Amino acid sequence: MSTPSLRIFVLNVPEFAPLAAAARSLPACQVVDHGDYTVITSSEPVVFERRALELKPAVWYGLFTGGLDGKIDTFGRDTVRVVPRRHGEQP
Repeated sequence: MSTPSLRIFVLNVPEFAPLAAAARSLPACQVVDHGDYTVITSSEPVVFERRALELKPAVWYGLFTGGLDGKIDTFGRDTVRVVPRRHGEQP
């Protein structure tokens, strides 16, 4: 059985830079730049807070426009929790 994994694809634009920066500070996350995208990976759930990232609501609600391989567990006005998809679980 493989380890559950989470991948968040972040567009490399200034609006989303705080998300990648925050992920770099989380021990559970690995962050790799790939040209137009930054890929955040983790085998554990990841939580981000809008106010800590200093994101405006319009940017907050567009966080996952780059794509996501995982599952959004909670997505509220100020907090998002993303979890790895389990082996065999459908997107």
